[in-house]
Amino acid sequence: MKNKGKVVLNKGNVAIYCRVAREDDEAIKIQETMLRRFAEENDYDNISIYADNGFHGLNFERPAFKRLNEDISAGIIGTVIVKDMCRLGRNFIDVFNWVDNIQSKGVSFKSITDDFNSLQEINNTILQLFNDYRVNQQARNCVKKTNKI
Repeated sequence: MKNKGKVVLNKGNVAIYCRVAREDDEAIKIQETMLRRFAEENDYDNISIYADNGFHGLNFERPAFKRLNEDISAGIIGTVIVKDMCRLGRNFIDVFNWVDNIQSKGVSFKSITDDFNSLQEINNTILQLFNDYRVNQQARNCVKKTNKI
């Protein structure tokens, strides 16, 4: 991970992020209900809902996701909770980079069905492995480009 120092966690609001690729009010409501129940059972309060209904996960160009990132940057959000990692995006390297980035801002991340909690050491190790892989891929791409010159 980029940040090797100790990060002070933000105790701000909890963001629940929901997404479905095809517009489906019922599917969004099911995700929201599941995540709200999880948050309440785990004593989270100050819950904010961010829902992208009808947006694919191939990139991060989604209105609610952009608003979530703005609120994270503003220091409003302390924890992000999703149903599963795929709700954030389909490219796991991009998703893990995003999680690493929000952690550096003091924001924790939980994915319920993946049983992922960024506050658990094993999950930080997973983030480190993905980051190492990404860095190695970038280095290989640079070598390939250099060899073509």
